[in-house]
Formats: sequence, structure tokens, C-alpha cells
Amino acid sequence: MIKIKESNKKLFNKLQEPIKIRGLLLEIRKLLTKELNLSSREAEIESRFILEQALKVNHQYLIKNFDQLIQGNKYEQIIGFLSERISYKPLAYIFKEWKFYDLKLHIDQNVLIPRQDTELLIDLIFKNYDKNENISILDLGTGSGAIGVCLANQFKNSNILASDISSKAIAITKKNISEHKLKNIMALKSNWFSNIPNKKFDLIVSNPPYIDMADPHLENKSLMYEPKNALISKQKGFGDILKIIKKSPGFLKPEGRLYIEHGYNQHKKVYQLFLDYNFIKIEQYKDLNGIIRVTSGKI
Repeated sequence: MIKIKESNKKLFNKLQEPIKIRGLLLEIRKLLTKELNLSSREAEIESRFILEQALKVNHQYLIKNFDQLIQGNKYEQIIGFLSERISYKPLAYIFKEWKFYDLKLHIDQNVLIPRQDTELLIDLIFKNYDKNENISILDLGTGSGAIGVCLANQFKNSNILASDISSKAIAITKKNISEHKLKNIMALKSNWFSNIPNKKFDLIVSNPPYIDMADPHLENKSLMYEPKNALISKQKGFGDILKIIKKSPGFLKPEGRLYIEHGYNQHKKVYQLFLDYNFIKIEQYKDLNGIIRVTSGKI
């Protein structure tokens, strides 16, 4: 039998098996909207993800089989997922996997969940570098390996080094490297540049911690499951950004470039830090909402 918190049991009264896919999607959507205060769009997407994960099917299957009955083990698994979700646990940690740039990645609570915001970094690198080139790339603070694995999967002729201060994060990265059978990337434990080999890279990319410990966004209940050391940085969120910008010139080849993701309200200070440490051709990039979230510069 599935384990459901006693306080949650009454929420599932309408979800009695057998139930059709159409009805289950509707009830899950209502429940997520009410309990987590999700928008109707967010609840619709999450309800679909839950069914797709439990049934091991894609979106097209759900559409074509709206009238199919769900019962037995599959039903129990869906309710199990839902019980965890309404306790604010993110789906990525419930499923123990998540998609980033169409790659399925292993995830656990030792690493941040790869976010769509970070796909902007990947888009920029794909736009500005030839995928057939042989370039050397350093992914600092790799977490699950999302950035490094994604780049290694596309830049087949390049060499990628992914680093993180957390041994548990490096274990997840190595698992994702192995899962995707990548031979052009390795993972290394390092506190930023402390254990990085004495060599030069064409490209350094990083999505470091950049949230101020006093930021009210940290009160979001879903963030209580994510590793705080991967979210929070000292010096009002700029501590780790400063370390990376300061040290990167010593690890970049001539014409080498640093790309760094930062907070929605940090672009002016980040731009100045790039200037302070002698970067040139500094560029800043907006996300789909028109907010500057990535800054890059050459040496």
C-alpha cells in the first residue's frame, strides 16, 4: 500500500479507482491549484507530468487515450507522487530525474533542479560557437552536470571539465555523464578554481549561487528541499560571482570568454565587476521576460 500522510488522506476522496485519464487529470489539476496555489497553467503542466511519469508515456499518448481507465499499481503510484507534491516537494526530487534542454538527468536533493532560466546560457553558447569546433570548456559549480553534460552532448569534438565543491553533486554529475555515454567530459571536485588543472580554457561557464541570504524568495516552500549552499552566496549574493570573475582571466586563453548567470537584479554590479577585472567586449543577455540574466566578457 502507498503511504499517504494522515493529513492528506481526505484530499483524495474524489480520486477513487478506477478512474479515467481525463477525470484524473482534472482532479489533480484542481488539487494542485488549491493546495499549492499554482496557476491553472502550472497545475495543468504538473498534472500531465505526474501521469506521464507514472504511466511511462508521452503527452500524445495521454491525449489519444483520455478515456483509458487507470487502476492498480499505476493508480497507487500517481497518488503517491501527488501526496509528496502537495507537501511542496518539487516533482524533480519526487521523480529523481528532470529534463534540461531535452536531456533526461538524474536528480536528487544534493543538487539544484535544472531550471529553464539556465537554458539561456546554453542557447548563447550554441549561437556563438561552432559545434564542430575543438574547444576546451570549464563548467564551474556544475551541480547535476546539466550545463556540462548538455554542452558535451552537442560539442562532440570539444573537451569539457565540470567541477563542484560537493562530492555528492559530483557523483550525480558522473552518473549523468555515464547515462548519456559521453567520453568528452570529466567531473572534478573543486572549490571554484582550487583544484582546476593549470591550463587555459576557451570558455568558462557558470551558474553559481547568487541569492542574498536575506532574500524573501528563500521563503518559498518548494526551496526548502534544495541545497542552500547552491542557492545562497555571501556579500549580498555577489560573493561567489566575484570569486569567479576575479579568477577567470588566469584560466582563459587569449580571446577566451566567461559566461555567468546571475540574479534578475544584479546585472549592473556584475557588469562593473567584469570591467574591474579587465574584461572587454562585455555583453548582457535578456531572458524571455526581457530581464538581463547572463553576462559575458572576453579577456
